[in-house]
Amino acid sequence: MALIRLNGVSKSFASRHGTMSIMEGITFDVKNADFLAIVGPSGCGKSTLLRLIQGLDHPTTGEITFRDKPVEGVCHEMAMVFQNFALLPWLTVTQNVTFGLEALGWPAERIKAQSERYISVTGLEGFEEAYPRELSGGMRQRVGLARALAVEPAVLLMDEPFSALDPLTAESLREEILQLWRDPQLPPEAVVLVTHNIEEAIQLADRIVVMARRPSHVLEQVEVDLPRPRDRKSPAFYELTDRVYSLITESGTPRPAPAVTSPTLPSSSQPL
Repeated sequence: MALIRLNGVSKSFASRHGTMSIMEGITFDVKNADFLAIVGPSGCGKSTLLRLIQGLDHPTTGEITFRDKPVEGVCHEMAMVFQNFALLPWLTVTQNVTFGLEALGWPAERIKAQSERYISVTGLEGFEEAYPRELSGGMRQRVGLARALAVEPAVLLMDEPFSALDPLTAESLREEILQLWRDPQLPPEAVVLVTHNIEEAIQLADRIVVMARRPSHVLEQVEVDLPRPRDRKSPAFYELTDRVYSLITESGTPRPAPAVTSPTLPSSSQPL
């Protein structure tokens, strides 16, 4: 059974020039234990798609289901980690982590135990009383991750979570995300990652949904059948990078082919 199912999902917005179609006929499943990456050029609606999956927005046509039930409002069995951390600057690390738990109405004792557990899991011990302004980018993203995991979501949605970090910090957090995902004692059941970085998608995911330019649709679902830990210098890794890059660049206006080692997707001329 699919954990999440998207069936013919389309999204459009009214603009002064008429109706603008963002995506059309998006169909794919997220299964239990999936680590799914979504890639595509800027402006193709990847972040919008995450919002639709969680129920923060609604598709114009089509249906999204979670555990075979339609997603008709915000799904509290999913949690989001954002690119810009989205922390409340007037709250401490502990207060940011417990914010979502308090909103769920949990008793104080359970909230305290849960926040302590995930502060420890994400390497934030000793920073409980620090404010976001006192933390590095990597530490702030750890707070965002701890806050998301503390509600023990079935699905962790990640919207370009490493793009604002320096390369070494990003690499460290990628490895930690994999360790958390593979730990049967910790949530979530599945991870859905939006990224511009093809190499990041191949390093982390077991399956990649490749989206076309606006109005976007699914070009292909690429299986990443590589052993872990994955070697970015291996011929198989290069081959997959080139394949995904070619799918995206050939779906729109022809342009010079990038080197297979290039990690970043080209930007659209119509930012979302």
